[in-house]
Amino acid sequence: MNVPHLSTSPESEALPGLILAGAADAGRSLGRRLIRAGLPLTRVRTWNQLLPLLDGDDTVILLVHPSVKGLSLPEGLRLVRKIFPQTLTLVLGPVAPELAGQALQAGAEGLLPADLSMDMLLDWLASYAVRRRLRRENEGLRERIHQAEAHLASILDHLEEGVLTADAAGRVLTANRAAHHLLGASPGSLVSKNLQEFPCGGAGPAHLGEAVRETLTRGGLDGRLLLTAGQGPPFPVFLRGSPYAWGGCVGVILALRDLTAQEEMELRLEEQERLAALGRIAQGIAHEVRNPLMAVGGLVRRLERHLPPDNPGRNYLPGIQEGVQRLEQMVREIDEYLFYARAAGRHREEVDLETVVNSALARLRREQDLTGVQVEVQPAPPLAVRGDPASLAELFYQLLVNGVEAMDGRGALTISTREEDGLAVVAVADQGRGIAPEALPHLSHPFFTTKMTGAGMGLTKVHLIAGRHRGRVEVESRLRAGATFTVRLPLAGDGDLSRAEGVRP
Repeated sequence: MNVPHLSTSPESEALPGLILAGAADAGRSLGRRLIRAGLPLTRVRTWNQLLPLLDGDDTVILLVHPSVKGLSLPEGLRLVRKIFPQTLTLVLGPVAPELAGQALQAGAEGLLPADLSMDMLLDWLASYAVRRRLRRENEGLRERIHQAEAHLASILDHLEEGVLTADAAGRVLTANRAAHHLLGASPGSLVSKNLQEFPCGGAGPAHLGEAVRETLTRGGLDGRLLLTAGQGPPFPVFLRGSPYAWGGCVGVILALRDLTAQEEMELRLEEQERLAALGRIAQGIAHEVRNPLMAVGGLVRRLERHLPPDNPGRNYLPGIQEGVQRLEQMVREIDEYLFYARAAGRHREEVDLETVVNSALARLRREQDLTGVQVEVQPAPPLAVRGDPASLAELFYQLLVNGVEAMDGRGALTISTREEDGLAVVAVADQGRGIAPEALPHLSHPFFTTKMTGAGMGLTKVHLIAGRHRGRVEVESRLRAGATFTVRLPLAGDGDLSRAEGVRP
């Protein structure tokens, strides 16, 4: 019989090692034939000799004769399968039927009859070598696919847009980190959820599940909608849906972008443009009023000097003088507003926030009567912002004056400073009469005031200076319980102030 010699073929070069385990005379003929065929073969007689040879990741073909010593055949096979699952184990016959069944249950791949021809054995070994090579290539390909999937998932998790995939029924298949954040879900919890759980407002789909259906029906979907996630209020998002097909399945890719910050920025820009226009109007008013006002004031003083004491006209002079003084105060406030409108944000330097607040407090103590006011300055961390020190000091001074006037000179005024989300936050809280809800939207408007005196330019100036420093002002108030004005400013080094929003009046 011609015995194939496999050592020269590509398949035989990839053949795993062969181990023949059994008594000295067991499988002797088979062993000689394998050696003559040029196959690597190791002979052992006991399980103790066998197990060290299996240590490693290489696949081994183990030919076991029931005569191997140390453990029973089923026990040995179970141990090999548990510790070395990559080993292919074959039992050499003849074997009693009961023992054969136990061997197969314990992990043997098959039974080799004693009269198995060499040609059949070598063909089987060669085909197994090919299968093993393909299996390893598949495992390598699968590992590369897993790495690519992990890399893609990492890229998606770094996107600011929420990206998720869903099947045609609206069940989530995958979702990146931003999608979990937008939908108020804990990491990994969106998978298998039905998108009908996330309602939408506006003229578009009623919920994200309906957005999936519309995407499949129309071949695509995009637009703005209001999304509700969890117990929070609705917020604006831009949604884009694209259908896809993969592996015979049809689904949808949804991309969600939170528009809250963008729309807030647009509103702030609109506010800055409106304030700029009003500033130009105020400048014109102040210019046109100033000269006639001076003339009226001078005439009143002349009348006061020339009218006899008993002249009835003297009774009107105090009212005229009071009106002139109010107009003069309004013109001064307009002039100050225009000064800070031009100067705020032009001069930029790193400013210690505590120093600016202390400067505003020192001015408050010089210019205001604080007899019945308790000023409390809470401990503040060292924080620096970038901007114009004089403008920032004016901003906080106006807030402090507003708090003192709201309390009619009696109560506690509290100033607190902290860092939050990369911003310097300063809060000024008073115990005054509070602000009516209908007045809150108008606090930044020029000439809007609830007081008997003043032009209402103080809080307008506060909003303008904050906007020029890329900051914002927030107000919380309850009637007869006081108000809190919170200023949020970027910390020094957070971008270039030359990108500040707003336009110059």
